[in-house]
Amino acid sequence: MFSHRKHKVPELNTTSTADISFMLLIFFLVASSMDVSKGISRILPPMDKQTEAVETNVDSKTLMALKVTAANQLLIDGKPADVGTLRQRVEDFLTTRERKHLISLDVDPAANYNIYFNIQNELVAAYRIWRNRAAWRVYKKSYEQCSAEQKTQIRTLCPQRIVETEHAANAEKGAEP
Repeated sequence: MFSHRKHKVPELNTTSTADISFMLLIFFLVASSMDVSKGISRILPPMDKQTEAVETNVDSKTLMALKVTAANQLLIDGKPADVGTLRQRVEDFLTTRERKHLISLDVDPAANYNIYFNIQNELVAAYRIWRNRAAWRVYKKSYEQCSAEQKTQIRTLCPQRIVETEHAANAEKGAEP
């Protein structure tokens, strides 16, 4: 009397589902932002754990002391200064002291990162100008046009000697941005 028909249940095509999920995975990998560490690209020498820190006396005539206070004020050798004049003052300092110079940078942990990076940019620009002048004097061409060996010679003539003070309280966690 009553006949039971078996109904066929439609199936999902798993091949296309796998393809779609793979494409979504690739899309999110490409579209998502990766955490890239940013900072100043300088290569520091490896720290030797066996040597002890030795204090050295530096002649005050060969030292330019830069200090940034918690109020984001720049002090050059203890006197207030503007970041805009820093490049020229560092250029003059490097030109008169040649290889016998040292620039000390002490930034208060509460200072703003922007002023720190602006100071770093001005220091790098002053060194670039100093090295470019030396390249013109020695090789009669700009520093950028020099060969790798010539650039090494110029870096030997014009070493970048910057010392930064590390504050122990914030060495672990870093300063606030």
